[in-house]
Amino acid sequence: MGKIIAIAISKGGVGKTTTALNLAYAFAMKHKRTLLLDVDPSGACSSSLGFQSGVIKGDIFNVISFTKSINQVIHKTSNSYLDIIPLNPLSYKDEERFSKLTINKHLLNNIIRPESFYYDYILIDCPPILSGTTTAALIAADSVLMPIRADKFSLQAVKRMMDHILNIKRTANSKLSIEGILFIAYESNLKVTYKVKKELILKYPNYLFRTNIPKNVDIAEANFQLKPVMEYNSAAKSSIAYLALAKEIIGNSTFHNIEVHSEP
Repeated sequence: MGKIIAIAISKGGVGKTTTALNLAYAFAMKHKRTLLLDVDPSGACSSSLGFQSGVIKGDIFNVISFTKSINQVIHKTSNSYLDIIPLNPLSYKDEERFSKLTINKHLLNNIIRPESFYYDYILIDCPPILSGTTTAALIAADSVLMPIRADKFSLQAVKRMMDHILNIKRTANSKLSIEGILFIAYESNLKVTYKVKKELILKYPNYLFRTNIPKNVDIAEANFQLKPVMEYNSAAKSSIAYLALAKEIIGNSTFHNIEVHSEP
């Protein structure tokens, strides 16, 4: 059975979609059967991989609306090891309905969990909120990966996320664990980076990935071209970093997951 990883944090602009897309592609490059699931109403993860309206034959909204089966909405990508269940960008009306459907917190788990028999990794790109779809994703997931930037607001978002994960563990998914906290657009020479990293090490010493994703213009250029950065420029620092992250996660999978505990 494969591992289901939710890419989640209650803050926008920290690289959730970029990480979901590029980590999924990195797993695929390492010949791991990978499924990327887009549940962010913006549909950014899908469009970043070139799946836009007109190309999408069905999406996760169709599945949770019971108008299509999950097998009808799994799309192949340019990499034979990577599939995606996309999401067309939702209108305000459809976003409200999407949110109401995920009030059934176990619906996503019931849909996705059977697919873990066919994939090594399933990555869920979550919206920048805690309630609704993100909660449903955490109930379906085995672990949570939290992308952050080196700023005060990211520290606050990590604290909120940790509290929410504890609540999910107590009430709905006792096996949920932390995959890790990942620095995005990392600049090691900045004072703020040092301060944020120091605080995270003090509060969550076991949760930081060894790998950091460096600040790199190739990511923005790859997004503009609707490609993973490894496909756009395999020699880019960010490409090398996402491959290193995939290797780190694969290596960690041979051991027990990191459990999350309340702060003392």
